[in-house]
Amino acid sequence: MAVRDLALSRGASTLIFDPLLIQEHPNDNTRDMESESTIIHIREMANAIKDNGNENFPPITIYQEGENIYVMAGWCRRRAHILAMEEGAPVKGILCLTVTKKKPEDLALSILSSNDGLPLTAIEKSKAVKRLQSFMWMPQEIAKRTGWSLSTVNNLIALHDAPESIIGMVKDGSVSATLAIKVVAENGDDAEGVLKDAVDKAKKSGKSKATAKDVDQKPAKFNWDKYGLQCYQLLSKIYELPVTKRKDHLDNLVAEAGQLCEQIEYRMEG
Repeated sequence: MAVRDLALSRGASTLIFDPLLIQEHPNDNTRDMESESTIIHIREMANAIKDNGNENFPPITIYQEGENIYVMAGWCRRRAHILAMEEGAPVKGILCLTVTKKKPEDLALSILSSNDGLPLTAIEKSKAVKRLQSFMWMPQEIAKRTGWSLSTVNNLIALHDAPESIIGMVKDGSVSATLAIKVVAENGDDAEGVLKDAVDKAKKSGKSKATAKDVDQKPAKFNWDKYGLQCYQLLSKIYELPVTKRKDHLDNLVAEAGQLCEQIEYRMEG
């Protein structure tokens, strides 16, 4: 059955749907839908719908896959409509635009570049960046397509790859994403312990969140095993790169090698 045939009402370019008929596919979003900030955001929108209707809310975008309809953009608006309608809001349904399903890499990019609702957290952005990497996108390409600096992209990658305990500290607000990224860059494998000490120090001072002032400035140990392996792997990629792909990929690999050399120099000086 065509998606238009399932709508409650059909306009020239938009449709009105029962939001309960629209499903969520986990691969279409990197937002933590159960986080406190997201839940508060949904609650505020639901209250607005109950008080003033939904005329001021832009349509969500949906796509059809087989017999199922999925939300592509507007996850929070969909949940807010469900909540408001369950609580008696006098609205018929949710306004929707139908689109063709995007390729996974284009969808991941749109999550980063087209979010006009609740801003994504650094962790949520890092998940989308890593998803783009899984499609063989180099950091330089991600930076170019998002309009971010290369250092911002690399910082998000580093945050995503940090130990789960560090991610947990960022999620619960014990440390900021910025501080976590900085400590990981400066302390490598020792970052987890450094941040835990900083959080303990902050709590003893009556603070709920550690800041740079709480981080003990200890000289970072240089881990040659780690960086030696990274150098070997990167040089192997350059050496084994097929001639037919050199034009597209060699510049990116050379730039990556330059960044790695900068990290090694920085850590050796520390």
